Formats: sequence, structure tokens, C-alpha cells
Amino acid sequence: MNGTNYYRHSFKSNKLYNYHPLIILVLCLLFSCSSDINMSQNNLKLESSAYLLQHAKNPIHWQRWNENLYKKYNNQEKLLLVSIGYSSCHWCHVMEKETFEDREVANYMNNNFISIKVDREENPEIDNIYMTATQMMTGSGGWPLNVVCLPDGRPVYGGTYHTKEQWLEVMGKIQNVYKNDKKELYLFAEKIEKGIQEVNRFEFSKKNESYKAEMLEKEMILWSRQWDTVNGGELQNQKFITPVKFNYILQYQKLNQDNKISIYLEKTLEKIALSGIVDHLEGGFYRYTVDPEWRIPHFEKMLYDNAQLLSLYANAYKEFKNPLFESTVYSIFNFLIKRMENSKGGFYSAIDADNEDGEGRYYIFNSEEIKTIAGDNLNLLLEYYQINLKKAFEDDFHHLRKTDNLNELLIKYDLTKGEFKKIRSKWENQFKALKKNRDFPLTDNKIITSWNLQMVSGLLSAYEALGDESFLNQAKKTFNFIEHNLISNNLLMHTFQENLAKIKANLEDYAFAIKAALDLYKNTGNTDYLYRAENFTETVIENFKTINNPFFTFTEKPVLFSDIITVDDNVIPSANAIMAENLWLLGLILENKDYSKKSKNMLDSVTSYFSKGRGSNYSQWAQLLAKLTYSFKEVVIVGPNAKEVNKELQNYYLPNVIFQISEKESELSLLKDRYYKNETLIYVCENKVCLRPSKSIREALKQIKNH
Repeated sequence: MNGTNYYRHSFKSNKLYNYHPLIILVLCLLFSCSSDINMSQNNLKLESSAYLLQHAKNPIHWQRWNENLYKKYNNQEKLLLVSIGYSSCHWCHVMEKETFEDREVANYMNNNFISIKVDREENPEIDNIYMTATQMMTGSGGWPLNVVCLPDGRPVYGGTYHTKEQWLEVMGKIQNVYKNDKKELYLFAEKIEKGIQEVNRFEFSKKNESYKAEMLEKEMILWSRQWDTVNGGELQNQKFITPVKFNYILQYQKLNQDNKISIYLEKTLEKIALSGIVDHLEGGFYRYTVDPEWRIPHFEKMLYDNAQLLSLYANAYKEFKNPLFESTVYSIFNFLIKRMENSKGGFYSAIDADNEDGEGRYYIFNSEEIKTIAGDNLNLLLEYYQINLKKAFEDDFHHLRKTDNLNELLIKYDLTKGEFKKIRSKWENQFKALKKNRDFPLTDNKIITSWNLQMVSGLLSAYEALGDESFLNQAKKTFNFIEHNLISNNLLMHTFQENLAKIKANLEDYAFAIKAALDLYKNTGNTDYLYRAENFTETVIENFKTINNPFFTFTEKPVLFSDIITVDDNVIPSANAIMAENLWLLGLILENKDYSKKSKNMLDSVTSYFSKGRGSNYSQWAQLLAKLTYSFKEVVIVGPNAKEVNKELQNYYLPNVIFQISEKESELSLLKDRYYKNETLIYVCENKVCLRPSKSIREALKQIKNH
């Protein structure tokens, strides 16, 4: 696990490449080519954030981010040091121990800088601004993110992990420039400021786009050249799963009946589900692997990853009926319930990669432990869990993966599936017994609104695919938790910790809240969810609107010196893309032409990206674009058994079908005048023109396919 590149999750934005000359400038410049706050102490002990508390005992006079902090207390016009990370970040821990606990480093920082710590999960807007700046200056970014700023908050240096020596050198050279050539530093800051503003500026397409399948087909051809057809995923040295991309590929192969893509996708999802990125004992997925074969993971577990993967594998099960995908859904669910749910239905944000013994030590086993557990079945265990005792994962430790040739293994060792299941169960119990004596990694008990609402949607995907009421009940429970704890005066809040809701919600929180409410409406027919979605939408339109383009800002007001407008996907799908689909769906259901127009304007303004080989970064937009390109059906189910019929139909993967159900008469457009007492009817419609209603699910499926 040692290595200089391990910590770095590289981000590159196409809009940033033009700023490479600034990189040269900064490198030459720097490296010769509330109540009163006591600023003379570390104040992080007063915080609730797990990440901030991890730095509360540093000898550095850390302050929590506050927009007015440097304005009110920076009387000496000191430079700012803004250090950003999150609780489960391994290399944040390393830099904290190696660099920020060092007295020499602390003395220099305390004497020359105002030092500010930011939990990126509490303040994603601050992370966004400074990550963008760092990408401009270096071409990449990651965490820990360490930025040096002018007294007014504008960045002049950005980097990630630094050793003690590197950090002292960086600080010394920047401080020297600040003292001796301040004008040049301010000029550079101005260029970075303008660059950030430019990144967040988008042209509104006034052209009324006509959507053509060729647009998506050409992009898919370009994208497929980057696929790893051997190991699954994309051709990368580090492997991230990015569920939003796979969900779009799943939709695309279905709409195009593309067998080649279908085979690639199913193989990829199988490879991932058996790989080292999965915890094969307790369930759940780790964040990423540091190798292209999905072998060696970075051991932190994030709620947003597992929530999205719950949905991905549920949708994949609908399509492929692969039992591995079903078991993966249950594995994720059981892990989340056991390890990350609080008593009231909310889910914590993350589980650390490290415990007291080091990174991943809770999850890995040494050779002697493996030999003891295996007994007389050592070779069988080694082959099943893909362990090579002569090639350790780290030191003498080994990590569990699963073979993708189980049937061959059973033949080789002359075992039935039942016999092997008993042997494996014994192994698993013994491995788990060993883990009980280890320190469990830190769980960040911060509850983040958007991540929990992604969880709601993931649970509902699982309910649709498997029909298990426990998924639906949990989805309702989690949504109720959000409604009772994270809404104040009809406005959402961003985080919940120590029984307090904190920080105003951002666009991502609202976008996923609307989506979750619509997903609940789709599966229950309860219009309370529909009108909650509408109310949230009105809040977004009012508070997050822009003047010159159709997109929404990430926060209600500018951050530091710029609005934040993001349209491309990252590990979490684009909030603007989610909003575009929300508006489209609400426009259909409520017959709200304004919503429909806003959605189309948003989509029209991103379609240019689908002709430049960058479409994979806009997979969430592509899902909406595909609905409109390949046409979609409206399926209306009305009658006393509407929920049961809907439940059966949802077992099928129908990505371009919009469902509405009601057990009684309704005034909503597609439902109106379709209720007949004691009858449950299925209407298949297109552009609100419906075929003859059916009572048969088989007949309805034929109509969906042929209409």
C-alpha cells in the first residue's frame, strides 16, 4: 500500500486545460522556476465533525471554516492555509501524523498563517472552489487538499499530500514571495479567480435541439474504446466503480438490444462483485482499488458508493436475473443496516479505512491465521479466496477475493455445492471471530442529507427488483427521518449530528430529495410524496436560479468570489442532471409546461458535450437524453390492486417507462377518469394516447414492447 500515487484520486476537467500556462507561472513564482474566537489556540475541540476532531489535538491553531473568519480576525493580513479532507481519508491521516503533529511545522504555521480546517462533506462548496483552483495549478487533485490563500481567500497554491519537509518548503517559499513580491502573487490570484469564474460560466443554448440516436451511438463507440474488456470497467490504473456510468450503459444496451455491450456489462459487474473492492465477510463495497485488476482496495466505505451500488445491482438483476447480483444487493443492504444505520433510520456517512493497527488491518489476515482456519482444506481456501501465500498483500497480510470459476473448483475437489457451502460457512465464522478481537475502524456518524436520499432511491430500486417489503419499509423510514430531522421551515438542512441539523442544504440535497420523493410516489401511489417533490422543486427554482443560463447554482449565494455551477458527473451524479430529470418527470405528471421547458433548456445546453468524446462524464444527462431519443411509454395502473400489479411489473427492467399508480379516482392528468370500481386496469400510453386497457401483466408487457 506504500507508494506516492496511492493517495491521489486524480480529477481532470476539460474546462481546466487552458490554464496550464498558469501552472508554469505559479511554479516559477513559488519554487524559483459569531462570538470572539481565540485565534492563538486550536479550536477544533468545539466541533462535532469526526474529521475536524481528528485534528483537535494538533499543536496547530486550527480554526473551523467561517467565511468571516479571516475578515474579522486577520488583522495582520496573514496568508491563509486551508486544509481540506474527510474522516475516512487514509492519506489525510498520514499527513496529520507526519506533518501536522510536528512542532516545527506547527510553530511555522502559527507564526505566519491563519490555519483553517474544512470537512469537505460538511462544506462541499469550499472543497469545490479550492479543488478547481488546484486542478488549474497542477492538472490534478485529491485529498488531503492543502491550499495557500491570500488574506481575502483567493488561492495561490494548491496541492495534496505533503511530507513535513515538503510542507515546510512550500510554506517558506510562498511566505517569501508574499513578503518580497506581493504584487506578483496578487496578479496570479486574480488570474486563478477569473479562471474559476470561467469554469462556472455556461452558455445557454437557444437552439431547440432535436435529439437523435446517432448522437448517443457515436459517443458510446468512442467510450467503448476505453473499456477494459479483460478486467471490467475502464482502462485505468486505479479502478472506481462510478455506478452512474454503468446505469447508463445498462439503459443503452437495453434500448439498442446491443448484445456486445450487454456481455461487457454483465461480465464487469460480475468481476466487481467477486473482486477485492468488496468486503466478502461483512458486506459493502470499499471506495476504489489501487490496481487495474480490482484486487487491492482502498478500505474506506462510503455511504454514497453503497447506496448507488444498491440501485445498480438491483437494476442489473432486473435485466440479467443473475443470482450473484441478487446476493450482492442483499449483502450491501445487510451491511448498511448493521454498520451504518442509526436507531431512527438515518445512515452514517463513512467507515474509516484505518484502525489503530493501520490501514485495512481490520479486514486482512496473515498467513498463520489463514492456515489455521483452512485446516485440511488449505488449497481449496486459497483458490476460492484468490490468495497467494508467497505474494502478500502487505507484509504478511492477505486480502480476500472470490473465484469466478466456482464450478470448476467444485469439480476439481469433488464437492457438491451443499458440501462447499458448509465448508465456506465455517471459514467465514472463523474469520469473523478473529475480527471481533480487532478495533473496528472509526465510523463517521455525520448524517448527510443527499447521501441518505440516494439511499432511499437505492432501497426502492432493490424493492422493485426483488419485491422484498423490507426494502420499501426502510426507504420510508429513512425518508421520514429526513423529514422529521432535516427540514426547518420547509427548507432542507445539509447534515445532522449530535441531534442537531446543521448547514443549509445545497442543490445536491434538494435534487436527491426530489428524486427520492418521486421514487416513493412511483412505488406507493401516495401523492403526499409527489407534492413534497413539487414543493422542493419550487424552493430550488426560487433559491438556486441563475440569470444567464438554465442551470442551478450549487449554493444559494456565491462562495467566496464565484457561483458554483457543475454539470458533469463525479462519483456522485450531477445535481443539475438529476434536477433536469426531476423537472421533466414532474412536468409530465403535473402537466407543468414551465417545468418541462426548464428541463429541455438544461438538456439542450449540454448536448454539445455528446459530440466531443466526453459523453461518459455526462452519463446522468445521457439517461434523460435516451428517454427522449428512443421514446418512452407511460404506464398507468388504476384500481384496488394497483400496488400489487405495479410491484410485479417493476420486476422487469423497463428503463424508458414512466409508472403512475392509484388505488382510487385521481385528478392527475394520466389517472383521471380511468378508475373503475373493483377493477384493476393497466394502461400503456405514449404521448398520453393510451391503448385499450389490460388486466394482464403479460399483455401489458406486449403492449409496452410493441407500442
